[in-house]
Amino acid sequence: MAFAAMLFAGTTLSAQTPEEIIDRMSTEMERGDTEGFAIDLNMKIPIVGTVTSHNMIMGDKMKSVITSDDKSSIMWSDATTTWSYDEKTGEITIENKKPTTDEKKDDDNMNAFNNITDGYDLTLKKETSDAWYIVCKKSKSNKDKDDPKKMELTVSKATYLPISLRTKQSLITISIENYTLGVSEESVTFNPAEYPNATIIDKR
Repeated sequence: MAFAAMLFAGTTLSAQTPEEIIDRMSTEMERGDTEGFAIDLNMKIPIVGTVTSHNMIMGDKMKSVITSDDKSSIMWSDATTTWSYDEKTGEITIENKKPTTDEKKDDDNMNAFNNITDGYDLTLKKETSDAWYIVCKKSKSNKDKDDPKKMELTVSKATYLPISLRTKQSLITISIENYTLGVSEESVTFNPAEYPNATIIDKR
């Protein structure tokens, strides 16, 4: 009985609240500021279909491999310039970087893990030996119309990094997955030598 009581006490002490889990997750994700990180964004859009992107980010540089039902493209960007490669036409378009509504939406999606506790009530739905499954429901006090009503977050017990974040908003299903740390600057930098046969369209 004494051993069982000690074991129960140890289990209770080691238990973590959703807030504590997410705080630790945020701390681990801060390493991405210096190490770089990769993340997948999947969107299911009515009529349009499924759009997926594999994104690698290091500082102000980013590379995205984007695929949809009828198109595949690659985009690079840094603080001032974007390079867009259309695999179907073989054209690379170079432009001065300018914020657009679509880019802002992509940034918001990839930054969705930041401050995830703000405006949401958290519940630990379940846990396995590998992960925690947390439900984030929009708080009644949260009046931001752009915030989804519900998000489902899965966090790795081994690394405290997010495994996935899923939500649905305005009929669009969004899944952010496969967050990994460690991206080289070379992997996110546009190199024209890799596309010797491409047609360059410079709009700068």
